[in-house]
Amino acid sequence: MDTRQVEPEALPAQALAAEALPAFDDAPAGGAHVHATPAAWARAAAARNFIWLMLDKALGIFFGLAVFGLIARSFGSEASGHFAYALALLQSALGLSLVCSAAVLLPRIYRMRNGVAATLANVFIVRMIGSVLAAVGAALFALIVIADTERLRIALLVLLAVPLIEPFYTAVVYWQSRNDNRRPTLCRAAGLMTRAVVVIIAILLGAPLWVVAFAWVMEAAVSATLLYSSVRPLAPLRVFIRRVSVQRSLTYMRFGVRFLLGLWLSNVFVRLDRLVLGGLLPAPEFGVYASAMQLVDVWLQVAYLTGFAIGPVFLYKALASNDRWQIWRMTALLAGLGCVGLLGALLFGELAMQLVFGQKFVAGAPYLIAGTAFGILVFIDQVLNVRVTAGNRPLALAVKWAVACLCAVAVQAAAYHRLGAYAGPLGLAVGIVCGWLAQWAALWAAPAQDFKRVPA
Repeated sequence: MDTRQVEPEALPAQALAAEALPAFDDAPAGGAHVHATPAAWARAAAARNFIWLMLDKALGIFFGLAVFGLIARSFGSEASGHFAYALALLQSALGLSLVCSAAVLLPRIYRMRNGVAATLANVFIVRMIGSVLAAVGAALFALIVIADTERLRIALLVLLAVPLIEPFYTAVVYWQSRNDNRRPTLCRAAGLMTRAVVVIIAILLGAPLWVVAFAWVMEAAVSATLLYSSVRPLAPLRVFIRRVSVQRSLTYMRFGVRFLLGLWLSNVFVRLDRLVLGGLLPAPEFGVYASAMQLVDVWLQVAYLTGFAIGPVFLYKALASNDRWQIWRMTALLAGLGCVGLLGALLFGELAMQLVFGQKFVAGAPYLIAGTAFGILVFIDQVLNVRVTAGNRPLALAVKWAVACLCAVAVQAAAYHRLGAYAGPLGLAVGIVCGWLAQWAALWAAPAQDFKRVPA
């Protein structure tokens, strides 16, 4: 559905790592932001950029659901299952390609006034290498695992978008560092509209499924072109190329990979049900289940954004002062918000499935309920993620999600014979709880570290 997943929970710890990056020949302005800005103007700018960020997420959700709904209505549950599997594989590859995340770059680029082009150029190279390797790895996985020819063709085509997404989002990081979310949102909106137009034209012309899959590549190409155009005034292309150096690229890569394993595993975890059950369940049943889980993914985005929003305001301070009451209060608040989603699925699940995917997919409403029940744990998990990333504990994060993935796969593989598609949410729920226990063990076994705030 969405071709880009934000990982805001990684910001605190990786931002700390970014502080240690050597300067090279970049020349950060020694007095960055020394000019006083009226508080009212600052609040207005923050509100404006938050609105653009929310608009970006809203557009991604709207176009994602609309396009997936068109595919489901036009081609049926089997085709929607093929696309759900391919998009789960795409998101997994994007997580693996995130070698040098925004969290590493934002604090540094924020302070820089000179040498920005050199930083962007080298990070682009690091991300491009990571994206190509991730796409190749995901393609090999698809060739080995996927038996259905149509699903394999769709997956391989969608994976072509990986090198066009992650590297060019380096430009997004630049604009975020300049407190400007408008330009990235407009670039992304153009790509989303391109995807929708290509899908609509393909359906109207009666084109085969692989043509529909090409829409994701077209979307990525349009967004990439516009994002590059947005930073082109910084320097000509030849300057970007000339500023690339092995030493600089390796430095950004070393700092960028610290949380890579944990972040990638967390990215894969929420899609393990589709990656596992896609090869175990009958295609029609899997298509209905995967369509319901697309709506669950939309709800989980609320969890990630909420965790990102309350982290700087409440959780960092509570963790720094070891305010257990505040921590439990935020945990209860997030759990309650997750229960709101479950209540909504119970009351309006069938209606939502019918409106988005059509009458044939109403049978997926129980899967939607099961998925939102698992979502309560994801909301609670936002507090635990902040505890690990803000505490600069990459090993604990990797251990947590590795155990979660292993347990989820084991439960899903063992239970699908009796439970069918319900094995998906059950495995995810068991996996995340096991991951919490593994995280607690890793934090208990490792030397205690003082909580560090994100530098201003």
